[in-house]
Amino acid sequence: MSFLPYRGRSKDVQDGIERHVYGEQSYESDGGSIIKVKGTDSEDQEAIELNIGGSHFKLKKDSDAEVFLMASSSDTTLKMAVVTIPHDKQRRWPENEGGIQHPTDQDFALHFSDKMAHITKNKFAVGEKGEFEIKGDQGVFRVSKLIVDGELIVNKKITTPEVVQGSEKPGSFEGTKQADAEKGDSAGQAEFELSFGS
Repeated sequence: MSFLPYRGRSKDVQDGIERHVYGEQSYESDGGSIIKVKGTDSEDQEAIELNIGGSHFKLKKDSDAEVFLMASSSDTTLKMAVVTIPHDKQRRWPENEGGIQHPTDQDFALHFSDKMAHITKNKFAVGEKGEFEIKGDQGVFRVSKLIVDGELIVNKKITTPEVVQGSEKPGSFEGTKQADAEKGDSAGQAEFELSFGS
């Protein structure tokens, strides 16, 4: 007689999450990432990677990083993999600050604070063709037109084949915003709290 309230096939869900070590990652032709993990106290396995929030990275083969397999049911083929950044590579975020870091370089990050959004290393580009690029102490605009709506101050020299007088206002810009907060039913909430309290 067994005291376990589940069938043998369900034994993999008794822990819910299994801890493994990163092995190798590949991308399928129809999309999606497959992670091969080395078992810490079990057999090696493969699982589909769980991409959370669109943030993603790929480590070198056999990197010293943990992978957690989460069982979505008692069927072991339905496990999903969550990859962690190696412990010795994790950025030390100050209190009340955070951001996105390079997966193997804790000094290279998009760091958010109350003061600014800071890319911590001076090498980055924007656009498919690097329309705006910072590389070391040089900045490049690869655009057909650059409009400055205000003063342009140059502390050394300007090199140009042509100077034309005139002006042109830039188009309007609308930044991204938070979604509007949903208005709850305060009367219903109060009624719920009253009935719950009584």
